[in-house]
Amino acid sequence: MVGVLAALTALTGAAVGLLTSFQVVHWTPAQTTLAGAEVAAFWAFTGAIVAHLWPGTKQRPVAVAGTITALVSATVSLGIGFAWWRLNGAQNASLISLSTTLVAVGSALWAQAHVHADLTPLRTKAESSDVPVS
Repeated sequence: MVGVLAALTALTGAAVGLLTSFQVVHWTPAQTTLAGAEVAAFWAFTGAIVAHLWPGTKQRPVAVAGTITALVSATVSLGIGFAWWRLNGAQNASLISLSTTLVAVGSALWAQAHVHADLTPLRTKAESSDVPVS
């Protein structure tokens, strides 16, 4: 399945390249970069979801959480780069930081609720004495 997703990522990237090279779309270099970032974030998110839900594999809530944040950030940036709305620089910065923060905190809390980590082992007295004192 990973190979299929990698192939789809490459194919989508090539399609973006062809669209811009043959001037099917009239994007600036920055817009092309934003579209490429959106494609990469989308396929990373798709891959994380598939890996998380695929039968017989380990669930990956941290990967899902991270790629959700990347996808939202890339989508908001894409909207700014393609002028889907008209905001000034400070408003765009506020929008990016607020949306990314909310999604990052929400997805991190979701991941934390689904990850079962072991406790860090207690340090022995011998290990404690090896730590340099400042």
